[in-house]
Amino acid sequence: MSVSVHVDGQPADHSPDYANVLASLGPLPQESNHLCEIWTRTPQREPSPHAVWINPDSPAAARNWLHRGGTALTCHIDSDLCTDRLHNHESDIRVQSHSETPIAPHLLAAFLAHDFPLVDALMLARAYRGQGWPYDLNHYPVPLDGPASANPFPPFPRRAGLYAVVPASEWVHRLADIRVPVVQLRDKRPDAALRSAAVEQAVRAVAGSGTLLFINDDWSAAICHGAYGVHLGQEDIAQADLDAIRSAGLRLGISTHGIYEILRAHACRPSYIALGAIYATTTKSMPTLPQGLRRLRHYVQLVSPHYPLVAIGGIDRSRIEGIWATGVDCAAVLRAIVDAADYRQAASELLATSPALVGASESS
Repeated sequence: MSVSVHVDGQPADHSPDYANVLASLGPLPQESNHLCEIWTRTPQREPSPHAVWINPDSPAAARNWLHRGGTALTCHIDSDLCTDRLHNHESDIRVQSHSETPIAPHLLAAFLAHDFPLVDALMLARAYRGQGWPYDLNHYPVPLDGPASANPFPPFPRRAGLYAVVPASEWVHRLADIRVPVVQLRDKRPDAALRSAAVEQAVRAVAGSGTLLFINDDWSAAICHGAYGVHLGQEDIAQADLDAIRSAGLRLGISTHGIYEILRAHACRPSYIALGAIYATTTKSMPTLPQGLRRLRHYVQLVSPHYPLVAIGGIDRSRIEGIWATGVDCAAVLRAIVDAADYRQAASELLATSPALVGASESS
């Protein structure tokens, strides 16, 4: 464990308020590895990638701080609504919450010490109500710069179980044949016509089976060929026609990589939310470090009352029972089946761990 959080040049643990928040959250995790400087006055050092200035003295000072590589957090209060803007050279995020005060630095410091990235620490700090982890989704800020939906998408079943992600329609047929409950076709070929043909083949492959078919990204092809659902990444939800997907009766799943992205997904009212990457994965480039089981358990307590949850990223036979123990509804796998020497045996072993099947066998 390596935690170094400073506020205005002093270690955060010199503050009784910081100590009180930490006491209400419980011990810092052993894996915590966080360096951060929080400034509420003119910073006394050059900015680093780990430095954030709350409410810079002036727009000119803020621009200079950002130009030199720092991060600025500005809090604009109008009546009882506060708009927080977190921005640096890589991102510009705005959220709104019911508050009459700027963010308290000791709160931000406490959640940073618990190894959450800055944007998620801000979400947690705004949702904190004075005691323990904030698990009421209604207390969290509302993202202002993303899509939103007035109506929910059709429901996705709870405890659906194993969720296989596959690169080709041939795999959809194989896995439907052995009754894998959920399959996502993730076809990344650049030719849209070839991808559309693969979606059509995949839809035919699951016809008459109990397998639920999601299509990754290609929402128009999914609508055209009558797939069960669409799975979108964070970068895709702003570009897809969410109304068209919902009007066609398709389910919607959305990828998330932390609390801020969970809140963006929540604004779209999807059928399920995917949480990842739980472990390191080589199947795609990830924007964040692995979440791990500790954060996954936090996300389940926060989000599970509202949505079915899919855990994804680096999950294999040796890890899947730990994933089920967190309470997620689905465990998504790719290489554990597609790269297996015997995909039927690999899928069978993974299916046998499903809580629904285990519970049924124990009660019989």
